[in-house]
Parts: sequence; C-alpha cells; structure tokens
Amino acid sequence: MSKSLTKNALTAGIARISVGTGDTPFDVHLELLCDHSPHFDDVYADRALKPITELPIRFPDDNSDVFSVLIGWMYRGQIAVKPSPQSVLFLIKLWILAGKFEMVELQNNLISLCKARIDDKSGTVFDDHTIHYVYSHTLPKSPLRLLVVDTWVRNATKSRFLGRDNPPRDFLEELCCALIEWKEGSAGREIPMRNEACETKRLATPDQLRSRKFKHPSPRIREASPASSLHVIPPISNRHRNDPNEQITSDMSSLQV
Repeated sequence: MSKSLTKNALTAGIARISVGTGDTPFDVHLELLCDHSPHFDDVYADRALKPITELPIRFPDDNSDVFSVLIGWMYRGQIAVKPSPQSVLFLIKLWILAGKFEMVELQNNLISLCKARIDDKSGTVFDDHTIHYVYSHTLPKSPLRLLVVDTWVRNATKSRFLGRDNPPRDFLEELCCALIEWKEGSAGREIPMRNEACETKRLATPDQLRSRKFKHPSPRIREASPASSLHVIPPISNRHRNDPNEQITSDMSSLQV
C-alpha cells in the first residue's frame, strides 16, 4: 500500500521529470515523490533551503510507459497493468525501474503480482528473451532471478530446456544448484515420475533361475610342469569368448550414471 496523500505532499511544489528518448514530461508532487523514493529524496535533499529548479531531471534511457505506471502507483496505490502475454515482462521492467529509485515497497508488490500471474497459468516458464533481460539488469541472488529459477525448477520440461537459445551461463548455474538443492531436500519423499518412457530391467523369477544353464569356467591353476613352476595366463583376447567374467566386464562398460 502506497503512502496516503496528505496536504503536505500535495502543496510542497512540483518536480519536473523527463523520461525516454522522446523526453516525455512528467509533473509530480515533490514531497509525494520523495516520500516514496529515497533516490529522489537525495536528489532534492536541499529542497527546504533552495527554490525548486524548473529544469527537468532527465532519464533518457528509461521507458516512459513503465515510468507512468510507477508514478500512478504513488498516487493510487495500485499497479495498473492488465493481464496479457506481455504483462509479466512489463512488470519485470517496472520492478527494475523501482529498484533504480530504491522503491522497495513497490518491488515487493510486483514480485507478489508476478507470482500470481504465473500461478494463473500452470506450467508457465520464462522465455529466452525474459531470462536474458532479467540477467542483464539484475545482480546475483536478486528476488527477480530467484523467481525465474524457481519457476523453471517447478515447471520446466526436457523439451523446453533443450529448446532454449543460448541461455545465460549464470541462469544455467543457478538452475543446476536449485535442482540439486531440491534433490537433497527431497530425501524420504517420493520423487515425481518422469514423463519419458524408460526401460527397467527385472530380476529373473525363481523358475527362470532353476531352468537357467550356467557355464563353469575351466580352472586356471594347473599342475606345475617340471620345466617351470610358473604358469602364464593367456591374454584376454585368447580366452574363451563365453567366459562369464568377460561378459560381466562387457555389461558393466555399458552402464552410465
């Protein structure tokens, strides 16, 4: 909930702000702006001692549409973004802009709203463009990165993962760590079944064991000859092809962890 509009907030002057490449002008009540943003509070730190400048503060690299929603939240206490396929990315851009102006309360509201939008669409994961945008505009361990990774841990599939187009290395590392942490924390709980079909080898039944014929290897230690007390074991390639020990070695080489 944004701070309430008071007489002081609405009568202490106007801050003039220009946003975007087109220099979209915004006139915002100064005290309302400073109450919600420590960044602007520092910018206008001497506002009680000097007249407020009429020259606008410019933010040419920011999006004017995103900034207008940020200002609207200050006045109305609501995030005016309608649900749409692009709305989550817009909320992410708003979260990043709120971080620039140190507006923690708005950021917390945005994270909750993003989670709600994602939960409304079961199985949703962030696409490549959104992942790259998040990781190029945030620091490690930021709530936004954690949200992206957590969503992938819960909803990712093999086909979706293989379809990624060169995702950021940091994202892959954090996703692997999150999956390992989930695995370590799932001890004693049932592991979800995989969708992919897999072949499971079954043990032989007692009847099959009784009817099975076993070949016995010939003894390798023979009586020593008078000429020599040593017996040279022939190379593996010269042994009998049906040697059970050789078969076990062959079977083990085909196993993968």
